[in-house]
Amino acid sequence: MSSEFWGAATSIGKRETQQDEYLAVEDLFEGTPRTSLFAVFDGHGAVFFLKLPFLRTLKKTLNNNKNQKNKTNQKGSEGHRVSAFVKKIFPEVLIKLRSQLIGQSAEAATALKEAFEIVNTRLIENEAIDTYMSGTTAVLLLFFHDERRVLIGNVGDSRIMMGRKEGDDVVPMQVSTDHTCLHETEVERVKKAGGRIDQMHTEDGHDGPLRIYKGTLPYPGLVVTRSLGDTCATKLGVLAEPEVIERELSKKDIFFVLASDGLWDGLDMVEVVRLAVKYENPQKASDILNKRALKSLDAKRIDDNVTNIVVHTG
Repeated sequence: MSSEFWGAATSIGKRETQQDEYLAVEDLFEGTPRTSLFAVFDGHGAVFFLKLPFLRTLKKTLNNNKNQKNKTNQKGSEGHRVSAFVKKIFPEVLIKLRSQLIGQSAEAATALKEAFEIVNTRLIENEAIDTYMSGTTAVLLLFFHDERRVLIGNVGDSRIMMGRKEGDDVVPMQVSTDHTCLHETEVERVKKAGGRIDQMHTEDGHDGPLRIYKGTLPYPGLVVTRSLGDTCATKLGVLAEPEVIERELSKKDIFFVLASDGLWDGLDMVEVVRLAVKYENPQKASDILNKRALKSLDAKRIDDNVTNIVVHTG
């Protein structure tokens, strides 16, 4: 799916389930001011680490806990359902907040935070989706064409970067913050709330990225410090509140790339910019980015979904 100024691609990779979703709405408010909405959501759940031999009893333990009745993740990972749900309702929530979103800077930022809060509340109140140990990242871009202004919000490690013209070169500029256990401020908040930061313990020792655990317990094992859903982790300092950035674009700001962590784990931002510049058609660029990222992930023996959106600002 694409248009003259944007293109998107999504790939399941070698995962069993596609948990990524993307959202593209060219004319969100259907009139003035012309506003486009783009977003990437990367769903996740606990089922991958519940399969480890020494954690196989965790589901049984949780399901026997009367205090968590009907809240445990009895269906495994619901990440794909979480990401699909938030994709569906974000546009309608934003449309209802139109007057605030097109307003002054502080008002717009507050409105975008409110949108995330409403979406998260509706998500966790949806009894058809188990969000106890399932959730999603979200990176969202509102592009106000006539004003050449963007409003960006994100939770988790799906990222937005910008290609910026500097002399004869186009250089990468990371716009959003990755909310992971490598971020000092985020980690401090989680630890104050009682969360434990550690790698996954396997039969061979420690493995993988740093994760959030509940005290000495082997769950939830969440990589991100902000997300939608993941109700098990809310008391551990994991927030659904986005970081919000508003930016007026100059002529030097020529494109954005929004993507799930599958792209960023496969390609660094310099390579992303190089490919986005090489292929001027945004759909072609998006397709190539996914293809190259999957090849790189395969070489690194990483299995993940990959999704990206390339948005030209000119």
